[in-house]
Amino acid sequence: MGIGALNSAIYKRGYTTPRMEDVWSEGSLVGAIFDVEAGLAKAQADLGILPEAAAQMIREAAVPSDDLIADVSRGKVGNPLVAVLDALRARVPDDARRWVHYGATTQDILDTARALQIQRSATILLDELDELISAVAQLAETHAETLMVARTNGQHALPTTLGMRFARWLAELRRDRERLVQMRPRTEIIQFSGAAGTYASLGDDGPRTAQVLAEQLGLTYEPLPWHAAGDIMAEVACTTAIYAQSLGKIAEDLFAMQRTDIGEAHESMDAHSSGSSTMPQKLNPFTTMKASVSARLVAGMASTVLTQAPAADERDHRQSEVQRDLIPQIFVATEGASAKLLGLLGRLHFDRDALRANLDQEGVLLMTEGIMMALAPRLGQEGAHDLLQAFAQEHRATGVGLEEFLAERPEVLDKIEGIDITALSQPENYTGLSARLSREAAGPVR
Repeated sequence: MGIGALNSAIYKRGYTTPRMEDVWSEGSLVGAIFDVEAGLAKAQADLGILPEAAAQMIREAAVPSDDLIADVSRGKVGNPLVAVLDALRARVPDDARRWVHYGATTQDILDTARALQIQRSATILLDELDELISAVAQLAETHAETLMVARTNGQHALPTTLGMRFARWLAELRRDRERLVQMRPRTEIIQFSGAAGTYASLGDDGPRTAQVLAEQLGLTYEPLPWHAAGDIMAEVACTTAIYAQSLGKIAEDLFAMQRTDIGEAHESMDAHSSGSSTMPQKLNPFTTMKASVSARLVAGMASTVLTQAPAADERDHRQSEVQRDLIPQIFVATEGASAKLLGLLGRLHFDRDALRANLDQEGVLLMTEGIMMALAPRLGQEGAHDLLQAFAQEHRATGVGLEEFLAERPEVLDKIEGIDITALSQPENYTGLSARLSREAAGPVR
């Protein structure tokens, strides 16, 4: 029985997708191991190290099946590869059996198989990220001029546009994409250097085999062992976790926008995903909640990968076991969040009336920066700031209007004659470059 949010058959539906789960399933792990073993046999046959006929037999046998997975499950547990090799050797004719796993060590195969799983996972993440970028770009273009209030430190700050919020997401997602692409040559990397990383079992044939095998598998060739290195899996964990935090930020923004007292966005009603068991009216933003929780889980798991004790000497299975547990979950949780948010964006409704009502909630107080900037050339920056700060305090206490407040200060009125306070009090006149930046960020929208 699965345990926890990412593994329980009941709970994981809110956090994971079958697509990414399949990459890290037991069947896919065995398949990746077989890809490496079959590739190894072919590479060594191409180099004349073992007979071509034997390599062909190994490749033909190295095909996952339900029966084979069952055999693996019944095998030894101390070394996870031994059970796979036992099942594979049992399916290879006697004259080829001695060439299975020739010159390799367990961790070579497991690390390279995991590199294939990382490669497939990164491809899925990037495919979905491209879709997410496209969807957010469309929103940035559509809402380039949709007015809303910007909030800083939980308080109303200045007028902005909804498109500007999407543009900020967009810039962050594009940086995430760049990081994910850049990590791939450093993390989708072959490991094949023998039991202690010295190529003792194959000698000069070892690096040659590793290079050909890397080319066959589409992985980066690295001649030096990295079993005990901390940087490669740490980069996988942290780069993916950074992307998860971007997804968490989007989720948090959308969660807040759906608060009853804000009401700027609404998910479509789904009794099974957003409803309450006892309150029929509820529209719970569960999609954003799950994405936010996923980001938190990923951050914690990446922290564990990053802060565990360094591996001892040339290899340390304690490090490997932690990575074997957490790297799959990091990918699964991150991809689940991206898939959920991608689906959510297509069914979200943004309420322009609510956006405008929230924008107008503080009235002229929201516009004091813009008014201050207009008055500053006449009164000085400090003088204009102090004047409008005094107005804000009095307005909150008594409700006095700005014109009335200024009328009581004839010495100020003389200096600001000709400045249109009414125009400066309109939010649509003080959105800065929001609309332009939104459209520039969106670029050519598909």
